Amino acid sequence: MNFTNDEKLPGFAEFELFLLEETSNWPFVVTDTTSKDVIFTPYENDVEAIIDPDSIIADINPKQSSEGEIQQINISFRLITRSEALEQLLEQYANQPCVGRGKLNNDFQKLYGTNKEPLYMNYEINDGSKVGGDSYTEVRIKGETRKRPVYYTP
Repeated sequence: MNFTNDEKLPGFAEFELFLLEETSNWPFVVTDTTSKDVIFTPYENDVEAIIDPDSIIADINPKQSSEGEIQQINISFRLITRSEALEQLLEQYANQPCVGRGKLNNDFQKLYGTNKEPLYMNYEINDGSKVGGDSYTEVRIKGETRKRPVYYTP
């Protein structure tokens, strides 16, 4: 193994969430190599959703179980955009099987969840407590998979 100290920017630049029905062509086994076969066909909408900069957190915690290693996936971020249309869209995705595609600041992409082991999203609205205070929508995406999130190269 060769290790270098070349700096790679940490964190996420973008995160996309897809209902399973917005995806197709899943390989039998999803790997770094086969993930490119997955096709994403998101529903069209005109809803703006701006993520609070640097708020995307992806915690992937491997845990041992009687069936082997399980990857516990917990992703969260804050949306600073507020609108009726956004809340209606979040409501449609809440607690539905989905997968996520994260674009990292180092230009890599990762696929979180699969068609056989989907993730689930919920959200919490914080309307703030005072003028000039923070208001946002906290989005949480959770699930368990048998393998780590794979790299996605379209």
